Amino acid sequence: MTVIRLEGEFETGVYLRRLNRFMTEVEVNGNKVLAHLPNSGRLLTVLVPESKVFLRRQPQQRRKSNYDLFAIERPGATVIVDTRFSTLAAETAIQKGLFKSLAGYRVAKENVRVDNSLLDLLLKKGSHLFFLEIKCVTHLTDGVAMFPDAPTIRGRKHLETLMKLVQQGFGAGILFSVQRPNANMIKPYRKIDPAFSELLKKADETGVKILTQKLILRHPDGVEIQPNAPVFQF
Repeated sequence: MTVIRLEGEFETGVYLRRLNRFMTEVEVNGNKVLAHLPNSGRLLTVLVPESKVFLRRQPQQRRKSNYDLFAIERPGATVIVDTRFSTLAAETAIQKGLFKSLAGYRVAKENVRVDNSLLDLLLKKGSHLFFLEIKCVTHLTDGVAMFPDAPTIRGRKHLETLMKLVQQGFGAGILFSVQRPNANMIKPYRKIDPAFSELLKKADETGVKILTQKLILRHPDGVEIQPNAPVFQF
């Protein structure tokens, strides 16, 4: 079992409301405070008022809030909403060789510009290059995780870039990081974004690898990484 230890100071609170795309209002020790939300998704099944939240304290200058919203408790599951953590988990899994298809690769660079797309990771194995895009997944319906939870023009562009890279002879893949323990399967959310679903199918046929990882918050010990889970299906 691979666990990432959580660093920094954490506090618990109660979620009240979302103020805009990246800012929420929460209650901590009876006081209403702002908490940065590092996730641009709709999170309609996750951000439910009066839910318990886990906050990472970030007292820094030039910020509107002293907290980052890291995870939120829902019935039967705690959901990690910080999209940045999915990248950290992916890097850890790759370094530990948890993905067989990426065995021997190391992380060479983050945030790699390819044409008009910014991809999350560039991996290297000798002279071989592999480009990896990571998608944070929080939406769940009847045990099935689904992505995206909102139409994603950016996600479609990423898939087109990954296909182009494969056609140029590079390795490329997309990793769906499921941020909750109670998902048994993951599928593209065709109803929300049929174009993304079709492109993902085409990308798979082109040779873009589809990977999955499940993240489980084991507070206060850390976050467990389960590679190759849940099962992906079209």
